[in-house]
Amino acid sequence: MRLEREPLEKSPILLLSLLCILVLSSYLIITFLNKENMATNWTLSFAGADEFYQTGQAIDFQIFLEDKFGSSIENATVTAVFDRPDTVHQIEKVFSRVEGGLYETEIVFSVPGTWIAMVEAKQGDQVYKNQILFTVDGSVVSEGNRDPNDHFHLEQPLPSEIERSLSNIPAFNK
Repeated sequence: MRLEREPLEKSPILLLSLLCILVLSSYLIITFLNKENMATNWTLSFAGADEFYQTGQAIDFQIFLEDKFGSSIENATVTAVFDRPDTVHQIEKVFSRVEGGLYETEIVFSVPGTWIAMVEAKQGDQVYKNQILFTVDGSVVSEGNRDPNDHFHLEQPLPSEIERSLSNIPAFNK
């Protein structure tokens, strides 16, 4: 008795299995080749740690980046997501390199309270992440005076201190 072999293209299960293995292998190779290394020995210094920030004012938000030897990190790509945990805010900013490891971005805060900046700096395959907590004073800023990247709106649930601040504005008490 002689067994006959079917051509490969007539065996769909085998063909699909080989295709899946090929796709999965390609994905794993690409993933491992593009792996970023977390830089844990860099240092971020917040230049405005002793400053008071006001709502409605354009602020130059500045940070310094240094490596483990205290040398300035130049030519990094630095981004940050500014968030106020009590409200729905997500202001995304790209920093510009100034000099000597100094990076800055301009931002206008529209709501007072405690804010957090989640900073990410990339240089080559090195990625550094850190967070900065700071306080913003003032009152809620009208939409026309907000940062263009600020998508805050009054239809969202607001913390009680923001509700009180809004109730003191005559236009909201009508």
